[in-house]
Amino acid sequence: MHDIRVLVADDESTVRTFIQTVINKEKMPVSAFAEAENGVDAVRIARDFKPDLVFLDIRMPGLDGIQVAEILLADESKANVVIVSAYNEFEYARAAFKAGVDDYILKPIRPEEVMEVIKKTAEKCEMVCGNDTNQLSIKTPTLVKAVIDYVEENVSRQLQLRDIARAVFVSPCHLSRTFKYLTGQSIVDYIQEQRLVKASELLTTTDFSITEVAGRVGFNDAAYFATCFKNKIGTTPMQYRKIQEIKNK
Repeated sequence: MHDIRVLVADDESTVRTFIQTVINKEKMPVSAFAEAENGVDAVRIARDFKPDLVFLDIRMPGLDGIQVAEILLADESKANVVIVSAYNEFEYARAAFKAGVDDYILKPIRPEEVMEVIKKTAEKCEMVCGNDTNQLSIKTPTLVKAVIDYVEENVSRQLQLRDIARAVFVSPCHLSRTFKYLTGQSIVDYIQEQRLVKASELLTTTDFSITEVAGRVGFNDAAYFATCFKNKIGTTPMQYRKIQEIKNK
């Protein structure tokens, strides 16, 4: 398993010590450990230390955990960010995921939670280093499933990245980067692919006109829909319908 670099930012020294103790006692795959007692130091240290995993207390002096997470993501940090909070409230969790964090755990932290997050991060880093995109695709997380479900339910709408990000409680930047990283496909390409899959079904199972099919899968322009369909499927929508009719006779 790939060794990782871990940063813990918490104004409670007992929390920092606890996480380090779990790492040492359980012989976790951690090659370097750093700590910060406030948000300002967390940002400064993270920029020099380049951690793979960051534990952030949601309430710290200077900058809180969510503000630090937003700064790290703006810096295009590749670190997994985990918010540690004593507040079991939906609004805190929603704000954290909207900022682009990867996980949210409650105090008092349990050793198995620390171990699980570290193992997941180490596995992710190992897969990145090995450039094993097929393995990444197999381990699709909840975030990607949420996107897939949302697109399926709203395929007829004019879907925008910011709307999808809002629906799954992450930032657009984080969503775009994570979806592409885990699936090898941009969200824009995925949406268009799903529109054309749905269009193929409608062309086969209904008598809707080409214009109506286009509208039902989110295309305002029937001509543009026909062009996209032919580029992807290899035939025009009308030709596709005739071929399916012949096959089904």
